Amino acid sequence: MAERVSVDDLGIWIMHPHGTVGLPWAEVTGVSVYASVLPPDDQRLVWMDATHVSGEFVEINNMTEGFDEAVAAVISRSGRGPLDLSRLEPSDGPVEIYGGHCTAPDHGTSEPGRGR
Repeated sequence: MAERVSVDDLGIWIMHPHGTVGLPWAEVTGVSVYASVLPPDDQRLVWMDATHVSGEFVEINNMTEGFDEAVAAVISRSGRGPLDLSRLEPSDGPVEIYGGHCTAPDHGTSEPGRGR
């Protein structure tokens, strides 16, 4: 599991105990966030999934140090408005925050994670 994640002008960096994985922006095709609930205690996790041009991807969750700041930095880079991660539900599915479309499913008058 990653111990820390950070985002800067060069890319997304995932630091592990034995090294760092870097995804330069020129090689990132998309970044999405989504929520899941894990049994047996219904632990809620929010995940960020970054996809590389090769088709490989990395996933980190909100238990990783720097997660909220990294998600905010990716959203800021995309030009998208803020997203309230606490409002994401597993039924929302992935919400793209960087890349091709940067859209979220339509749930009436607001997007997942956004205030009404």
